Amino acid sequence: MLPRMSPALPHFTFLHAADLHLDSPLWGLKSYPGAPAERLRKATREAFALLVDLAVAREVGFVILAGDLFDGDWPDFNSGLWFMGELRRLTAAGIQTFVIRGNHDAESKVTRKLSWPEGVTEFKSKKPHTVILKEFGVAVHGQSYGEQHVTDNLALSYPDAAPDHLNIGVLHTGLEGYEGHGHYAPCTLDDLRTKGYDYWALGHIHKREVVSESPWVVFPGNIQGRHIKETGPKGATLVEVQDGQIVGLEAVACDVARWAHVVLDLTGTDSEAEVLVTVDRDLKRVLAEADGRLLAVRVEFQGATTLDSALRTEEHRWTQEIRSRAADLSEDLWIEKLKVRTAPAKSESEDPSDGDDTLIAFAERLPETDLPRPVLNSMARDLQKLSAKLPASVRAMIDPAAPDALDQALPEAQQFLGALLRNDWQRAAAPSTAEDEESRPERGAKA
Repeated sequence: MLPRMSPALPHFTFLHAADLHLDSPLWGLKSYPGAPAERLRKATREAFALLVDLAVAREVGFVILAGDLFDGDWPDFNSGLWFMGELRRLTAAGIQTFVIRGNHDAESKVTRKLSWPEGVTEFKSKKPHTVILKEFGVAVHGQSYGEQHVTDNLALSYPDAAPDHLNIGVLHTGLEGYEGHGHYAPCTLDDLRTKGYDYWALGHIHKREVVSESPWVVFPGNIQGRHIKETGPKGATLVEVQDGQIVGLEAVACDVARWAHVVLDLTGTDSEAEVLVTVDRDLKRVLAEADGRLLAVRVEFQGATTLDSALRTEEHRWTQEIRSRAADLSEDLWIEKLKVRTAPAKSESEDPSDGDDTLIAFAERLPETDLPRPVLNSMARDLQKLSAKLPASVRAMIDPAAPDALDQALPEAQQFLGALLRNDWQRAAAPSTAEDEESRPERGAKA
């Protein structure tokens, strides 16, 4: 970084956000019973409105939006008009905004055009350029995407740092080393360091991370989680500058709905009541952490338990039970899905000699069995014929004819079948008399 020569630079803050994905369609929500689909669809807009509220309340010097403002082309002009209205709120408060486009809202993707409000600067796509903010002693450098699939290292062509200024680079990039994300405008940390900037305001990675402190290289994450892979608080990064130097960063939440993945270890658990106590405890915990927001939760059972067979073969009943308990806790709590990932634990009372030892051995080995590719291909052809009979909501989530569909579904199917076989064996092996049946209380009856 270059030294600052002037001692009269102001004390100010700026706000760095990215990946707004306004009006993201949130595919597949209709397939979930009781899903708060409308509230989740509004969440991206409400989160950005809160971000504007925050910028105005904190009296920030300027706002940086590092790409993917939209999820693609607008369905109509209402999306653009609403967004421009929020930007005008910043302008009315004397706050400038700097915008770049990313892979989702590249110039080729968003074809509808509106004029940017006064006080908003969009960096163009042909080459990077620089805006000097004399009142802050800041130089902002940036470049938008012209096309969705940008595979060039854009960082290499960014200008060198402006002398006697706090230099900020704005870039939408799949920084090297981040798996599971598209490698758009790929670059390395060394590529960024060679420019001599003080702060790199990045976008594209939806999880907040401070990649480096010298210089500052920051992904603020997206402002609103949209599905179960985007858990935890979401928002922006508030950067404090004093005497021309960055002196602090603050993660600020502006999400209105939150996603959580609750993993429950049921190792050693052998009663349904014990499972439900554990579920209640953890749902209360994550609900408190959401601080009044709408909370969507995926519950996952893990661990070796004697309840494995019952959990797997009655997953629907367990899902409804947990959803019912969640509704009792709060109207802002929704169970997105239950995933059963438990393993069987041999009960001390089990004796294979009481049942069919061969069947149990088969059930135990089934999850580890690999099916030959010709067998899978044949199954795929059969499923393709059946897929037309599936509900539309299911077809929207999985294509049974897709090459990888069976490979992805097979482990769970094998676990389920193994659990079903063990469950049938346990029922057959258990002593049962007419007296037992008559004396057994009905489900839900108090003991």
